Order: sequence, then C-alpha cells, then structure tokens
Amino acid sequence: MKRIGEKIEIFIDRVGRLASYLILFILAFITFEVVSRYAFNSPTNWVWLVCKQFFGVFVIIAGSYTLIHKQHIRIEVFYDHFPPAMKTVIRWLTLLAALCFLGSLLWKGGAMGLDAWETKEKAIGVLRLPLYPLKMFIPVGTALYILGCLVFFSRKEK
Repeated sequence: MKRIGEKIEIFIDRVGRLASYLILFILAFITFEVVSRYAFNSPTNWVWLVCKQFFGVFVIIAGSYTLIHKQHIRIEVFYDHFPPAMKTVIRWLTLLAALCFLGSLLWKGGAMGLDAWETKEKAIGVLRLPLYPLKMFIPVGTALYILGCLVFFSRKEK
C-alpha cells in the first residue's frame, strides 16, 4: 500500500510541476493583450477565454499538488498545542469534510463534463474554443485530488 501511495505522490508531483508552467503562458498571453490593447489600440477577443481555461486547469491541479507537499494553511497556533488524540480526530474530520466536498464535485463535475463532451460544447463568441476538455478535466483533477487526500491522510503525522 505504501508503494502505491508513493507512486500516486510522484504522479501528482509531476503533473503539478507540469501544470505550473501554465502560469507562464497566462502571463505571456495577458502581456500580449495589454501591449495589443494599449500600444496598438487593437485589443484581442480571445485572450481572456484562453487564460480562464488555463487557470481552471492550474487551480484543479494545484490543490492536490499543494496537499502532497503539506503546503495548505492550517491554524498552527491552535493545532500544535492539541494532544495527539485531538489531532487525530481533527485529521479524520478534515478528511471527511474534504471527501464530502470532493465527492460532490466529482459527481456533479463528472455529469457536467460528460454532457459537455457529448455535445462538444464550444465557447460563445468569435473564438469558438472547445470547452469540453476543460470540463472533463474537472472530474479527472478531482479524482486526482481525492487520491492525494487518501494518500496524505494515510500517512502518519510527524
């Protein structure tokens, strides 16, 4: 079981590192938009849509990446002073809350993603960018986050 957890962590780490480059693309596209708009008085009509898509993917992956690297914020002023038994209870309640939220996101996001995939949903406007890949990424990214939660909470806290 420990080896499976390590493989999941390695996979999440690699996907997270890959997704981190999306910020550079977002930065480049927004810089292009600003220069086009203010230097050449020729704003684009596609940058905002593309950046929203990239940022959506980034956010979905960033949660699981942050979790496996223990970078989420917790109120350590209180938590560090709790006895070990209380910390265990808090960890289980946190896992339960996370699984409830992520489970519902997986359920509804999966239904939305499948619907978008079946209809080959595209954006409205000049740039008819396909939306179904991002919408299908919601349940995939959520499943990855759930796996990350299970691995994270199965570890002993140090």
